[in-house]
Amino acid sequence: SGAAVTPTEAVRRINAGARVVDVREPDEFAHGSIADAVNVPLSRIDRDGMQALATAGVDTGSGEVLIICRSGARSGSACAKLRQALGDRAINLKGGLMAWVGAGLPVHRSHS
Repeated sequence: SGAAVTPTEAVRRINAGARVVDVREPDEFAHGSIADAVNVPLSRIDRDGMQALATAGVDTGSGEVLIICRSGARSGSACAKLRQALGDRAINLKGGLMAWVGAGLPVHRSHS
């Protein structure tokens, strides 16, 4: 199923410039997400593919795109969908936000 990384490796990739795309629903995203993540729900990616990312303002021209969800399932599905266009630049966070939080990494709540 292509590239999947641990939270520790994900941090390295983010620090190296990877963009973070959170494919959960907006209400889930509002409860807490990784800093600088852009919310592009899986349903939108299923419908529009790469166009969903472009519409959300995600620059996919170069560099890696780290895709996250709650447990790694939806992000894995999104990765599979986007891999046609992105190849191995589409990276799944193994275990999702649950693994991220489990590793003691920070999540940010929206200000709304």
